[in-house]
Amino acid sequence: MVILAKKSSVDDVIKDKRISVLTVVVFLFGLIIVARLFSFQVLQHEFYSLLASEKHDVYKQLFPERGSIYTRESESLYPLVTNRDYYLVYAEPVKIKNSGEVIDKITPILSLAEEEWQAILPKLAKKDDPYEPIKHKVTKEQTDQIKALGLAGIGFLPETYRYYPEKGIGGQIFGFVGFKDDKKIGQYGLEGYFNDELSGQSGLLQSVKDALGALVAIGPRSIRPAQDGVDLVLTIDRKVQFTACQKLKEFYEYFKASSATVIIMNPKTGAIIAMCNFPDFDPENYNQVSDINYFNNPAIFTPYESGSVFKTMTMAAALDQEKVAPDTTYEDTGEVKVGPFTIRNFDNLAHGVNTMTQVLEQSLNTGAMFAAESIGRETFQSYVKNFGFGELTGITLDKETSGDISSLAKKGDVYYLTASFGHGITVTPMQLLSAYAAVANGGQLVEPYIVSEIIKPNGEITKTQPKVIRQVIKPKTAALLSGMLVSVTEKGYDKKARVPGYYLAAKTGTARIPDSRGGYSQETNHTFIGFGPANNPQFVMLLKLEKPQGVRFASDTLGPLFRQISEFLLNYYQIPPEY
Repeated sequence: MVILAKKSSVDDVIKDKRISVLTVVVFLFGLIIVARLFSFQVLQHEFYSLLASEKHDVYKQLFPERGSIYTRESESLYPLVTNRDYYLVYAEPVKIKNSGEVIDKITPILSLAEEEWQAILPKLAKKDDPYEPIKHKVTKEQTDQIKALGLAGIGFLPETYRYYPEKGIGGQIFGFVGFKDDKKIGQYGLEGYFNDELSGQSGLLQSVKDALGALVAIGPRSIRPAQDGVDLVLTIDRKVQFTACQKLKEFYEYFKASSATVIIMNPKTGAIIAMCNFPDFDPENYNQVSDINYFNNPAIFTPYESGSVFKTMTMAAALDQEKVAPDTTYEDTGEVKVGPFTIRNFDNLAHGVNTMTQVLEQSLNTGAMFAAESIGRETFQSYVKNFGFGELTGITLDKETSGDISSLAKKGDVYYLTASFGHGITVTPMQLLSAYAAVANGGQLVEPYIVSEIIKPNGEITKTQPKVIRQVIKPKTAALLSGMLVSVTEKGYDKKARVPGYYLAAKTGTARIPDSRGGYSQETNHTFIGFGPANNPQFVMLLKLEKPQGVRFASDTLGPLFRQISEFLLNYYQIPPEY
């Protein structure tokens, strides 16, 4: 009896151990299941949601939204460049039984031209072909109509294209988003300069695929969501931009010019208020341009010999060095001999005794050379560089160039003396505008900028702070020179630029264009630069016409345009008359 009891006790112990082990196994198995469910439903929820979603959702999570471009009006943002969703309609010929029937049904919906559907038809007949694109930029309404037909072998992929709510407001500012090496990237303008920031970062989906290429829910897998691009807010004032561009276009067409440019800037901060050129291009249809040079922004890209507007910089240097004063006189004999060269005034006339103010009023080449000689070649070259010529202004637009002032390093005096009135060196409109802004801003050269804010996807905002590059001339010099430029519009050739009740400071330049033989043609570039009101400048403006027809001088072509835009600005900013 005792032996049997002991055996039963041992059996019970073994049985209890088995139950305990089984309990532990069941518990661990349950824990594993719970852990896997937690992983699937929480840790990898995004992956499995994506795996089960439509292609559109996959696209949205893996491909970032390109940032938009805005301008600010009061407290609201107004879109200038944004995105619109479209679709690519594609075919899987291996699944199509009757290609002719498919073409007949989709042609009216997609508005396919005869040459388009004729080119597509033989591709759909390739029975071993897994993929053929049919049409890009298809609307959702069109895709819904095709889906309703229930056609086998026709699929859709979401696509995003840039959309421009307003036309003709400055394609060369924006640039465009186009294909380069089979990849969509921003090119030229803001799209090119800020491409990385606007593009964002693509997401990544990794998983095992089955024999048909579909994702399966086993094996290694991970998802990295896309990060959308930043948004840009511009300094451009939409009302000023529209008005300035429309008026420029009128003069560009009237004088049958080859090109035209306007830039308006706040001289105290460097903020670009308006900028446009003609001819321009439509960034939404960039591939339809007749000349790819239209993509370049002449305001920052095209250097040229500016002519007499450069006399202001020469006079600034001489005044700042106190070698001349506004009333300093010299005798104009109509020409100056420099070695074997004879340099004359634009009108080939001698004007007798004149002051430095009259040199600007009458735009005398000999007077500019007199001022340049008073400071010498090296000092003159130093001021030209300090005004920012020969270097990039730093504006955040793609394809800016620096011009060419290398001739100033040459030893012959003729190089810097001809440069004193804007010949023999090349500058960009943006450089000229910045230099005049320094005169309007008490002698301080500021960096021009066109992006006021960068908004990250999380809402964080980075605001551009005005940047002073250097003090080019003394405040006293800037004040004296501003007064001399006011005299130009009040008494000189530039009277057509006057706005009654206001003192505006300005200077014109009419420069013959170099030809391929090393001389100069009879065709000219006209430039007009000014700011106002002179005692407290709120704007500085540059106007340029290339090869205008029928009128000889910039004072006649651009003086009236400067007046018209200035009248609008003075009224728009509600600036009271000075007298």
